[in-house]
Amino acid sequence: MKENKENTNQPNEVDNLEENVVENESTEVEPKDVEKNVVENESKEVETKTVEETVVTTNPKIKDYLNKDLFADIKRISFSDDTNSEDSNLESAITEDYQGTFNDISENQIISAKVIGISDSDVMVDIGFKSEGLINRSEFDNKNLPEIGSNIDIFLEKFEDTDGNITLSKYKADFIKRWDELKHFCDSGEPVNGKIIKRVKGGLVVDLGVIQAFLPGSQADVQPVKNFDDLINKEFDFQIVKVDEVRKNLVVSRKAILEESLNEKRQELMTQIEIGAQLQGVVKNITDFGAFVDLGGVDGLIHITDFSWGRINHPSEIVSIGDEISVQVIDFNKETSRISLGLKQLVENPWESIPDKYKVGDVVTGNIVSIMNYGIFIEIEKGIEGLIHISEISWTKNVQNLQDTYKVGDSIDSKVLFVDANEQKISLGIKQLSKDPWETITEDIKVGDKKSGTVNKLTKFGAFVTLTDEIEGFVRTTEFHWTKNSSHPKEFVSEGDSIDYIITDILEKERKVLLSVKDLSDSPWPEIETKFNSGDKLKGSFEKMLDSGVIIKLNDDIEGFIPMSKISKDQKKDVISSLEAGDNIDLVVVEVKAEEKNVVLMLDESDVTD
Repeated sequence: MKENKENTNQPNEVDNLEENVVENESTEVEPKDVEKNVVENESKEVETKTVEETVVTTNPKIKDYLNKDLFADIKRISFSDDTNSEDSNLESAITEDYQGTFNDISENQIISAKVIGISDSDVMVDIGFKSEGLINRSEFDNKNLPEIGSNIDIFLEKFEDTDGNITLSKYKADFIKRWDELKHFCDSGEPVNGKIIKRVKGGLVVDLGVIQAFLPGSQADVQPVKNFDDLINKEFDFQIVKVDEVRKNLVVSRKAILEESLNEKRQELMTQIEIGAQLQGVVKNITDFGAFVDLGGVDGLIHITDFSWGRINHPSEIVSIGDEISVQVIDFNKETSRISLGLKQLVENPWESIPDKYKVGDVVTGNIVSIMNYGIFIEIEKGIEGLIHISEISWTKNVQNLQDTYKVGDSIDSKVLFVDANEQKISLGIKQLSKDPWETITEDIKVGDKKSGTVNKLTKFGAFVTLTDEIEGFVRTTEFHWTKNSSHPKEFVSEGDSIDYIITDILEKERKVLLSVKDLSDSPWPEIETKFNSGDKLKGSFEKMLDSGVIIKLNDDIEGFIPMSKISKDQKKDVISSLEAGDNIDLVVVEVKAEEKNVVLMLDESDVTD
């Protein structure tokens, strides 16, 4: 109507537009004018028809419908008339009132709506549009349905879907509002309360109200969580640590909240703590080297050596996880917040009375509590241990493996050798319980005595052989044979073999008796020196090759040696590399070294072909 009104107020418009206005506004004209126009038009049509018929009869000329004078006789109606102006104003007011019933709304925004009805499946709302909207009842909490007549916030998705209905969502409106709230929590660093509802791969799902967030397993607590199911359906405060605007995902942390609280408690405790203070705590973790105790926001460590004045193998022998215990502060560092605790410090130190109870030379009885490579620890009373070093086990025997003779729990006697209460050390000995046989060794054996004994142990350098009930002798590897050179005594004897030997030396200071097997017979080397002369040619069999040269087997158990310096590259390539054990080769004597038990040889050059 406004548009038509504007058209009538423009008198300079072309006639055809005026004709349209006349036709559109004809309903506004009074009945008398209408009848008059109709009569006039009908009379003109009759006259025009008569003229047209005459023209057609006399002159078949086409009429010019584009001539503006064609409609010159049509009456023009102006809206400046009083009656038409009143009707126009009334219509404009009605239009404005009707349009005022609509809200200024658009798609994809949160709007306020009034609940006007609730059915079993939907909630009907009035959004101030031409039609009401329906929202699925599943988007509402059945326990907290809105009342009819109340206003709620909803999200307008579309004015019309494929069926012509308005698309609305209560959930999306709640999601958007809650998302903005949670972003504020993230930006401000404020904690947000949430409920852990289920486990997923890598962590847990937290309900923050409308929106769910992911809680990584590593962020669930300050300590490793053994069973995540214990946290389900429990409410905690969380810190929002990551916001993904694109995917609308949130990552939260409970650990950050706990650490902040622990830091406050830690700072408070560190300002009050002092060495010697007695505190209460709960054992929260046990390791091989000690136990960690929660002091109420701060962890302290009890080292394994501070559990007892005596020896323990593991902290679990004294405490268990979850135990509430009293501890004493023995050291702390405010900068690193590290606290060293002790249990044994809560009881009297038994070492303070040890010097009065145990004197050097006293014989004590105790149980073996630990066996090490270097000695045996025995407990002579609760919390007091002494060490029997491996060198204090026997006067004469070379003890290598203590576990072959002693077992943990065995009760043994020993003599006190040394006491140091300050260092909390007691040295004990077993061999001191008997007389030292070395004091009378020269009375029992002499150099040159020939005896028989059992091979007790083999080493790389020789063999230990029984000399007396308490003393062993040693046969070096070079003392087994006059002419054979060996790198290990196992080529001559085995452990448990009984052998004959002769005593060659007694070293009282070193407490050693040297034996020899080869000295039971005369040395063959004077005869060997006359038998092999420099330049003599002979045959021998290849035995083995060493880095230093080649071992050759000669007659009468004599070994020859070809130094590597006596072997040319061609000889090594053409002769030596193809030899196998037992192969015969032609040789030339270079020299005889009786002291080194060597017959030095070289390859006979006549065997080398060009």
